[in-house]
Amino acid sequence: MRTDYGTINIADRIMSALSYLSAGWLGIIYCIILHFAKKHINGFVRFNVMQSIFLALLYFVLAVLLNFTFSILSHIPLIQQLVAWIQLIFFRPVIWHYSLIGAFVTGVMIYLVVWSLLGRKPIIYGISKILLK
Repeated sequence: MRTDYGTINIADRIMSALSYLSAGWLGIIYCIILHFAKKHINGFVRFNVMQSIFLALLYFVLAVLLNFTFSILSHIPLIQQLVAWIQLIFFRPVIWHYSLIGAFVTGVMIYLVVWSLLGRKPIIYGISKILLK
């Protein structure tokens, strides 16, 4: 398949998809192997690896901040019931044992993996523009 990145072979597509599933680790390893083999790292692979790393870090930071905020707010007597209600809504299993947040994250991951397997650039508004500059 030929795109604005050049020719994207099946190995580049698979490694881009696996990069999303492994939070960027397999993509980093693949890029290191290509670097030491003195082969060109495709722009498609580079974009997907960087986006997967950025999304994994963003997810981790948001999860830690959300957990910290809920743990602090749950100790305040007047807000304690509201925090418990919000946690119940967002973190209770709703769809196939997934919470609303878990279902959203799984949907985004499916989108990213399928589009990278098709050889297309998966765009996430706001995040992809940072990486494209």
